[in-house]
Amino acid sequence: MNDIVAKCGKSTAGHFEVVDTIGVPHPYCITPKHLQYSDSHILDKHSIEHAESKGAVCDICKKIHNKDYSKPILSFAEHKQALLVACYADPKDNDSEIKEFLMSLKPICEAEHYAGFAFLKKF
Repeated sequence: MNDIVAKCGKSTAGHFEVVDTIGVPHPYCITPKHLQYSDSHILDKHSIEHAESKGAVCDICKKIHNKDYSKPILSFAEHKQALLVACYADPKDNDSEIKEFLMSLKPICEAEHYAGFAFLKKF
């Protein structure tokens, strides 16, 4: 279990819980060019940013940009993470529970620099 999942726990009635993190606006997509400039078999922040300095970019951003030039190509640092909240019941029917749960997560989001929340329907 990842640390953030353990730290966040579940809502009071158990209808909502953080199950993971997710990239926003989408996951950063590695390309062969990133691998070409990697110093090792591990692609960490340093090696991805090094590859970007040599012209590598997120493949999803590149494809979006090629369809719509007004959409920017985001750097690795500009891709953020959000907390992925599993919903085992409809939030509309559990308004006070989801609100209380998300408000309890707000300090964690701010301290850990998460972009916010994404929701996974499990009902």
